[in-house]
Amino acid sequence: MPTRGISWYLGGALFLCASAALAWLFYFGGFNLLVADGSSSLQIELARTQSRAHRDASVLVLGNSTAAEGFRANFFNARSQDAIALNLAIPSGHIYLFERMLSIAQREGVRPRVIVLMVTPETLSLRSDFDFLLNDLTMLKTELDSTDFARLAAHAPDPLRYTRYAAPVAFRPVLYRADLRDLFAHPHRRMESAERVRHWLSDFGPKSEMLETNNEFSVCEAGPLEALDSTLRRMRQSRDPHLADMERVHTAYAARSHQPLVIDPSEARRFEHLLRTLAAVAKVYLVEAPYYDPGYDQYPSGFREAAHRAFEKAVAAIAGVNLLPPFPVDCGMMLDTVHLNRKGGEQFTEYLRTRVL
Repeated sequence: MPTRGISWYLGGALFLCASAALAWLFYFGGFNLLVADGSSSLQIELARTQSRAHRDASVLVLGNSTAAEGFRANFFNARSQDAIALNLAIPSGHIYLFERMLSIAQREGVRPRVIVLMVTPETLSLRSDFDFLLNDLTMLKTELDSTDFARLAAHAPDPLRYTRYAAPVAFRPVLYRADLRDLFAHPHRRMESAERVRHWLSDFGPKSEMLETNNEFSVCEAGPLEALDSTLRRMRQSRDPHLADMERVHTAYAARSHQPLVIDPSEARRFEHLLRTLAAVAKVYLVEAPYYDPGYDQYPSGFREAAHRAFEKAVAAIAGVNLLPPFPVDCGMMLDTVHLNRKGGEQFTEYLRTRVL
């Protein structure tokens, strides 16, 4: 029998150490130390930190960027004696992420009495150019664990689709592609940025205010939406100080304009599952996000009506869920075509506060 040399044992030890390091890095929270500016998971880590800092929150707000900017928790809390609101809305988030944000908050000790879920018309529509569920998993990569294999069954009911989404949860390094590419390309810069982020997150405490934008720009200043391209060319030539605001209006409008929107039955089922999950924890208020679309270019009238009926149907089937009346807006309350500015956000927050407390 051949004798194994020291090199064999050293190689084995090196392999075991590397395997342990990779497991720690991607499956046991090690990569949290490398979350830096620009990481898709930074908003998730911020939400987790704020959940830990505000465990006494009784009102939990979930949604995408329309809720992240439209609901102003500091305004709400300053006017509510016996209730504290925690806004865990995440830009670009979708149905699966909303469910996971609740579980993250619960794990940190938040026990809400009320959950406000803010939805947009496209919540129930699939897009051929964007995979909402995969995007949710990519943002949630620092928080995924073994429970996600069971959670995914309700969001990918057939075996083929389940395998498609369970695979990156199992082989998690694929979800870190962008982060790893940046780490290997600029290791020193990445480590410095990650250290700044860690210090920034460590400063959050029970008395910390929640981060909110204060932009007072109004989409009224954009003029006719269908003429935005020519308006932008003119503003670039004159170096208009509101160019950045107008480019944001154009980005929001162009991303939604003339999209082939249709209610997808599988998304509707996923949404009903989400509502049941939320209603098992607290009283749920569903509210449709305000938007500015006078020409019906982003949300055709037929799709608007179909989405509203689908929300009504979902709410009617689940006890403990209430659909709030639409919040009326004008262009002076909107930052762009789908996000409220400071004025609109405060009015919308007061509208919610008087109905959920």
